[in-house]
Amino acid sequence: MKQLREAVTRERRAPIYWWFALLALTAGGLLFAVWRHTPHGALMLGILVVAAWAAPLVALHSLAAPRRPARPCPAPGTGSFREWQKQARLLGQLLLYYGDVPDLPNALREALYTARADLRDTLRAHPLRDDLERVCARIRAGAVREVKAWFAREYSRDIRALADEYEQTYTVSMDPDRRLLALQNAVEKAAAMMTRNCMPRMLERERLACATQCAWLAVQGAAQQGRVSPVDLAEMLVIEWSDFTEPWQPAQALARAVARLEPATDTTPAPEPAVVLPPTIKRYRRVRVRSRHRRPRHSHRRNRGPGIGQIMMSFGQWLRYSFRSWFLYR
Repeated sequence: MKQLREAVTRERRAPIYWWFALLALTAGGLLFAVWRHTPHGALMLGILVVAAWAAPLVALHSLAAPRRPARPCPAPGTGSFREWQKQARLLGQLLLYYGDVPDLPNALREALYTARADLRDTLRAHPLRDDLERVCARIRAGAVREVKAWFAREYSRDIRALADEYEQTYTVSMDPDRRLLALQNAVEKAAAMMTRNCMPRMLERERLACATQCAWLAVQGAAQQGRVSPVDLAEMLVIEWSDFTEPWQPAQALARAVARLEPATDTTPAPEPAVVLPPTIKRYRRVRVRSRHRRPRHSHRRNRGPGIGQIMMSFGQWLRYSFRSWFLYR
């Protein structure tokens, strides 16, 4: 299957590479023709051509979902300083990622902002490993859990409508082919809908991969469990997929999704397990005193304005926000 996907990708990119090479050849000929008349004009034209080619790549890179880590989060009381520092930075990216959801209420936005401020203050205060472990536990038990619970509550009505439509088709129709097609349609619609709601900043190929894998896993998990709806299970799996601070582990994600669905079916919902925080240990830090040389207030260097790199980055940032607004509000 992996080889087939790579072949499809190569087949789709072949005409793109052809047109890219043709444009590069045309731009090279144009630059050579301009260089004979004015070298400075050719230099500026070359900068504009490179910026025009680099801007879509920067925009696509900004729209791509963050990469998942190769290793899971360390257990409480274990792990090195670098591992917890990497986990804290991933949580910071996740908070920013959840902040891009347009339908998020103001209370959750304030909770995300408070969590980001807590994480920023901790990272700036020269933290120890225990400090990073505690702030990661606070963020997971607070803002991240609240956002996931809000996802499940906010879009449950639309998912429930898809589940009711599938159940009506299942009870009315006696044809097994129509039942399977209705199941496939409902699960895929639920997964695709949740990818739009939970992950607005994401490439379409990544969204398709998420919806396909979560839909297949929801059908398999519902067949194994026998007491949950595959449509509801697809919703919870996409919510688990949106947390990119841990590697994608299908068995654990399925267990967490089923555990999130089971309290909704009971009359008395069970409380969520409390997050065990490590004990506070007082340690002392080594403080190095460095002598700083005072610089004159007024610099005699000439201000040449923004450089070429800054201009290109600002142009790419403008394209990034343009693409984001188009994908969010289309």
